[in-house]
Amino acid sequence: MNVVWNEIQGSLRDSLGTQNYEIWIRPIQLARASDAEVHLQVPNRYYRDWVQANYAATLSEALGAAAGHPVEVQFQVAGRTTPASPTPELPQTPAADPTTPRIVPGLAPDKTFDNFVVGACNQFAHAASLAVAEAPGEAQYNPLFIYGSTGLGKTHLMQAVGNRIRIRYPERNLLYVTAEQFTNELIDALRYRRMPDFRDKYRKYPGVLLMDDVQFLTGKDRTQEELFHTFEWLKERGRQIVFSADVLPREIKMFEPRLRTRCESGMLADTQPPDLETLVAIMRQKAEDLHIVLPEDLAQYIAARVRGSVRELEGVLHRLKALSRLFKQTPTIDFARQHLGSVLVDEARAPSAEEIIQIVADFYNIKVSDLKGARRLKRIVRPRHVAMWLVRKHTELSFPEMGRVFGRDHATVQHACKKIRTELQRDADLRSAVETLERNLRS
Repeated sequence: MNVVWNEIQGSLRDSLGTQNYEIWIRPIQLARASDAEVHLQVPNRYYRDWVQANYAATLSEALGAAAGHPVEVQFQVAGRTTPASPTPELPQTPAADPTTPRIVPGLAPDKTFDNFVVGACNQFAHAASLAVAEAPGEAQYNPLFIYGSTGLGKTHLMQAVGNRIRIRYPERNLLYVTAEQFTNELIDALRYRRMPDFRDKYRKYPGVLLMDDVQFLTGKDRTQEELFHTFEWLKERGRQIVFSADVLPREIKMFEPRLRTRCESGMLADTQPPDLETLVAIMRQKAEDLHIVLPEDLAQYIAARVRGSVRELEGVLHRLKALSRLFKQTPTIDFARQHLGSVLVDEARAPSAEEIIQIVADFYNIKVSDLKGARRLKRIVRPRHVAMWLVRKHTELSFPEMGRVFGRDHATVQHACKKIRTELQRDADLRSAVETLERNLRS
């Protein structure tokens, strides 16, 4: 069965994805096995609960397919063996070894500061994250709130913080979770009446709490209340908190005001889409990690067509590696054009005026008809001017044509665009809103 376990590693990596494999499967060890039963050893009960809930069936199926007969999977933690079935128990984490860096579930060991490419787009976020990793708990950086559009390195930075602290401060307990995981565990705790265990895990245990995708908490009042009290508990005791989200705290819809102000009380750091040079540098780093030979002209060609998304770039490189292996060819621009034509578009389509107006209306939670209408309420006038400015910037429409779109004369539209351009220089809140809107337009 040792041979079978080793054989299925490649297929598990392919089916689950490299990141999930590295985080959740690679640390598992084969403890013992018979023809019909396999005992897998996992680091702790928290790890076991997550793997049981998410990957037990996949592991059993993969082992059975390789062995040629059904295989039952069981998980072993510190000498205990439990069947691979859902359990209502919340995880308990073993006591820390003060000298040895531990495995932290959710932290990918390859997400470090060493392989994070720094550019103007993420320089401040990188510096703030590094400061937290070097001195966790410092008031100026607690909490650290990293925000930016998807695929721009927020999770990499957060995991780099965790990995640096894990090595430099092995005595500090780390807890890395997503907001969705926090919510699901709270639901289970309420259902099975295990709230004391839940609160012990999130308050008494962690010296550092890392929570990803906080925007998931939109409208979840009970979860936000519990997170607020957890935040207060940790902050009062000097424990480091790091959050990430797609947007600023104030832009998370239905976010409890007292939790929003706590998030804004520390350091806010944004990640912007990388420029072409930074994107090429990122691509070279990731190509090196994937052992891909990437000619300079091909790197430039790909970087110009992935629209600033690092995650999209990773997908292109993985596909390029697989295709070059399949066809036994060194990748070139012609090779990429032939096999990645559906992925690498030559030019991104510019948004239309109507699409821009809809995105602005959604962002400010008002109707499109209000943006185009005659009402001059303060809560409508500013969004209307912002919409006009964005339409002017991102389309080829003239002022008279824009006037027809908004039901105004060209002089009114021209005045609105000039006003927004001036206010952007001195109004930080307006700059932040416009940056978010432009990220939404790019995505």
